[in-house]
Amino acid sequence: MKQSTLFGRTLREAPAEAQTPGHRLMLRAAIARPLAAGLYTWLPLGFRVAEKVEQIVREEQNRIGAQEMEMPVLTPAEPWKETGRWESLEPITFRTADHNGREFMVSYTHEEFVHLHAKQEIQSYRQLPAIVYHFQSKGRDEARPRAGLLRVREFVMKDAYTFDADQAGLEKSYEAEHGAYARTFARMGLDAISVESDTGAMGGDVAHEFQVLTEVGEDRIAICTNCDYRANLEKATRKIATQRSPDAIPAPTPVATPGATSIEALEKALGLPASAFLKTLLLRTKDGVVAVVLPGDREANEPKLRKLLDVPSIQFAKDSDFAAVGGVAGFVGPVGLRNARVLMDVSLEPRGYVAGANKQDTHLRDVVPGRDFGGERVDVHDVREGDACPRCGGRLEIKRGVEVGNIFAYGTYYSTKLDATFLAEDGTRRPFVGGSYGIGIGRSVQTIIETHHDERGIIWPPSVAPFHVHLIALPSSDPDVRAKSEALVAALEREHVEVLYDDRDESAGVKFADADLIGIPLRVTVSKRTLKEDKVELKPRARADAELLPQGDAAGRIAAIVRGWPDLPEMGNR
Repeated sequence: MKQSTLFGRTLREAPAEAQTPGHRLMLRAAIARPLAAGLYTWLPLGFRVAEKVEQIVREEQNRIGAQEMEMPVLTPAEPWKETGRWESLEPITFRTADHNGREFMVSYTHEEFVHLHAKQEIQSYRQLPAIVYHFQSKGRDEARPRAGLLRVREFVMKDAYTFDADQAGLEKSYEAEHGAYARTFARMGLDAISVESDTGAMGGDVAHEFQVLTEVGEDRIAICTNCDYRANLEKATRKIATQRSPDAIPAPTPVATPGATSIEALEKALGLPASAFLKTLLLRTKDGVVAVVLPGDREANEPKLRKLLDVPSIQFAKDSDFAAVGGVAGFVGPVGLRNARVLMDVSLEPRGYVAGANKQDTHLRDVVPGRDFGGERVDVHDVREGDACPRCGGRLEIKRGVEVGNIFAYGTYYSTKLDATFLAEDGTRRPFVGGSYGIGIGRSVQTIIETHHDERGIIWPPSVAPFHVHLIALPSSDPDVRAKSEALVAALEREHVEVLYDDRDESAGVKFADADLIGIPLRVTVSKRTLKEDKVELKPRARADAELLPQGDAAGRIAAIVRGWPDLPEMGNR
């Protein structure tokens, strides 16, 4: 590929809207360009990287026996409605209707549709287990697209789906995909760790994310410093020491707290720490008002609450809800509430707290959970830095990460809703037991950039680099330099080495700066100076030093280096 004809130009400065180092480099190096908020076009350099990422994913899926297929982007509404996700996904999906008024959704994911295909194609237990996958565009109406390809509104995802006859089979398939993911990200050059995660809109109870730890990440991960416990804060728990109830706590008594409607105001008014208070949140659901009671120094974990209440989003109570349960806004507490479902967080201790009295400008002292009010014991609080690991009691640290892949074991969640069954060995019909497994291609590419760069530009891992070699002719106007450069390009390409040939009429400074910015693993320079010694210069992008190679041996030496790189995808064998 001649750089003079490359579609896409490098930029000296990143646009003002670029939010992260990787976002800036992605734009400057002509990897992708924005078309609108959250919509990006791959330019040729980026498209080559995305193809290599896809091929690595493909090879690792094929290795575990998965079969590639492809389902449509536009999906009919009826199956979504059967599973209930037409309504629950409404805020973040794109919908349309055809000329006959039939409703469609731009694919958010494909669980519903792969189950319909399995229902048609898999008749007997003898055809199980089965794994299928595809690469397909997804549409998600993100309210706040950010950081280039890290959060977008349209993207390509690899979805895999497993079908098994029973739970034991699912566990085996899940483990196979987990291993495939670990190998996939390692081959891309990503140091991705597996963490426990919330199942969200996918259903089921077991899920893991593959997270790359980086400060540009939106997710927060609890990591034990002593054992291998790792969990997204949406799922994370902590070890809570057993507390014995103190003796002779007096009955609750009112205390005047005029205008103190927040934990911070109460701390100032009463001179007590936040942990001395109860925080009571009133939520509204289709089944009525729910009161969530936590210690004053803890925050409610919204994903945990959504899952517990089986709702797509958290809705706070309105004035009419407060009146219906006898609560007073700003002074609500669990004592004396009526007609409300009460959730008592597991972090509440059997001791006296200060809680709202459900009376204007008044709180109650010495409110004891379990004695003065009851409810369901649930874990709905956030874990934070320094908490105890739920496995070993060690210290938890909180790190930021980017989720590059996720896997879900949802069992019969979809098959029962869609009546997707197979003929079991005993002659009965049973629902498929399944899981789904996703990898975002664009997010993986940008995460590679976020974690592989220096002050000059990108440093691509060889397995996903757009080209293996960036060959620079200096000056390209010199006939001898041009002839020797083109001969070396041809010799390398005969050795199946991918070359970006900088034949532009630019200065050495511009060419070297662009080479560092684009970040191809090997830079080869053919110049009047090196040709005087019958040599060419070879410099790895990740190293400061260069070496001179004899011109006659250069193609063979460079090809040997490329062949020695591990994990290269077999792009010619797709």
